[in-house]
Amino acid sequence: MSFVDRIKQTAEDLDLQHKAGKLAEHAGKAAHQAVEQAGEMAYRHRGKVEGALDKAGKAIDDRTEGKYAGKIAKAKEQVGKGVDMLANQRPAHATEEDGWVDPTDAAGNPNPAVVPDPSDPPPATPV
Repeated sequence: MSFVDRIKQTAEDLDLQHKAGKLAEHAGKAAHQAVEQAGEMAYRHRGKVEGALDKAGKAIDDRTEGKYAGKIAKAKEQVGKGVDMLANQRPAHATEEDGWVDPTDAAGNPNPAVVPDPSDPPPATPV
């Protein structure tokens, strides 16, 4: 039996092909979850992103005396499009029956059930 044949036999004995398939399946699910969570965060924090971009753009405009105002506006627009695209990856089909809670209320304000007040202490963990 050659070295390659022994490796093939060992791989079959350990059922590596099946395990690799399961690993790929779990990795795919984890990647999908990560995209959905990133989309949810982008959706939830869109206003903060816009505020940060406005603040940075103003600082650059002040220092460059408006020399790059057009480029800054274009960059802000592109980042906004990217955030919107990412926000569209949140679970659109999720409902309250599934346990999903809209992170904003009807007026677009953060839902306290989803976005806790940063001044609140963290929940106690049982010992």
